[in-house]
Amino acid sequence: MNQDINISTNKILKTGPMKKSGGQYALVLLQPKDIPQMMGLQDVAFAALTPEQQTYLHHKTPEFLNKHFAHGNIVLGVVADGKLVAQSVVVNPTRLYPDTGMTDMKLDVEPEKITTIQGVIVDPAARGNNLMTVMVDEWLAIAKKEGRTHAVAEVTVQNHHSWSVFMKEGLQIHSIGHDGTDNSDVYNMHASVTHLINRRAKPDFNKAAAPKSATCHMSQLLHQKALLRKGYVGVSFNAANQNICFRAPRKKQFKPGGV
Repeated sequence: MNQDINISTNKILKTGPMKKSGGQYALVLLQPKDIPQMMGLQDVAFAALTPEQQTYLHHKTPEFLNKHFAHGNIVLGVVADGKLVAQSVVVNPTRLYPDTGMTDMKLDVEPEKITTIQGVIVDPAARGNNLMTVMVDEWLAIAKKEGRTHAVAEVTVQNHHSWSVFMKEGLQIHSIGHDGTDNSDVYNMHASVTHLINRRAKPDFNKAAAPKSATCHMSQLLHQKALLRKGYVGVSFNAANQNICFRAPRKKQFKPGGV
């Protein structure tokens, strides 16, 4: 479980303060040389999960990561005190390598317009420093620079710690799928990259959904699926009562001369 890392040859994307633990972090682009440290962080995160929570974390193998890098994809890493304390695997599909990494979600857009974030891990000892937000910010900035318009993510439905953060960052639940590799239900989350960036620029972007909405408990998957089939999307989560707020479908604007 070695997380000690030398980033002297890594590209540093930004630096900032560790809000809870003090000191500074560096957000970097990880390299194939860093795969042992990535595996070490994954082991630490997995060891902190209960048996019921172990479907939250889909193990990446060194072979997967080597292939990931070879296909031109990236991994974001957060380093503090010389250790890798957080990471996110970013899949940017191409026509040559069109796989999005999503097990049960299809988008009717060109692969070059999609970006997927997966394998998001924060060392339990480094939680509370908003490191997931730091990585999501950079993920979206890179996506916009590369002309990718659709941001997607997949999260096990029981893992509200992760999908609630994605919702706070502006992604919405668009469907519920199934991952046959570990027999888990997953939320398929999606948003427009431009919408996310513009929304995040506003100080009130995390406010509750519009009045036309419905709520249901996070455990009520059948009710959620019924809402999603009607065109609702999950937009916010109330941790106090564990209710998800689903926004009603937006009415189509009438255009003169339209059919």
